[in-house]
Amino acid sequence: MQVSHSVKSKRPAPVNFLEALRDLGSDLKSEAKIQVKKIVISDLPEAIGLTPASGTLQPNEQISVAQLQQAENQGEKKAEARFQMRLQQIKAEEQSYRQRQETQIRQTIQAIQSEIKSLVKSAGGLAHEVEIAASQAPANPGVYHVTFFHQLKALIVTLRRKVEDSRHWLATTNSRAQKRSYYWGQVGKSGTKYMLSSERYMVTSTG
Repeated sequence: MQVSHSVKSKRPAPVNFLEALRDLGSDLKSEAKIQVKKIVISDLPEAIGLTPASGTLQPNEQISVAQLQQAENQGEKKAEARFQMRLQQIKAEEQSYRQRQETQIRQTIQAIQSEIKSLVKSAGGLAHEVEIAASQAPANPGVYHVTFFHQLKALIVTLRRKVEDSRHWLATTNSRAQKRSYYWGQVGKSGTKYMLSSERYMVTSTG
């Protein structure tokens, strides 16, 4: 039998393994049907219970087309059931993996937030110490004190610049987060109507 080879259209790259498996689902089913059909035809007497008492199918014994079709359909149903079972198993495994990843990420974020709070407290203590050092007048001023206060001033300027940069970055990040929250809130209320509106364009194109 000659099999015509059709040119397969290009498909977009799958996002993850499960989508790749879904994308290949039709191909896997077709291949499974072909293999099941071969098995059913080669082991036909045993597959549909038509094995004669002698254990050998005699030349004069005939098998109807209906029996052939019935055996083939039974084999295809079994293959389909096994395929669906495996697909559900993969879905469960991927969901479990995502939940573990989400838990790990949440714990990491909480740890970083705790460290940030500690750093903020430390920075507050540093500011207090700097204020004390700057307000103290040396009893016997000398070159050492001039150098010390120059270095203290340079430290304060550097820290202030970094604080301003960090403040600007945080303000920009918070603004974008608020816009994203507003955007998805409107999408949830209005659906595709909001996604196609000019307001949506203004929100997503700025910041």
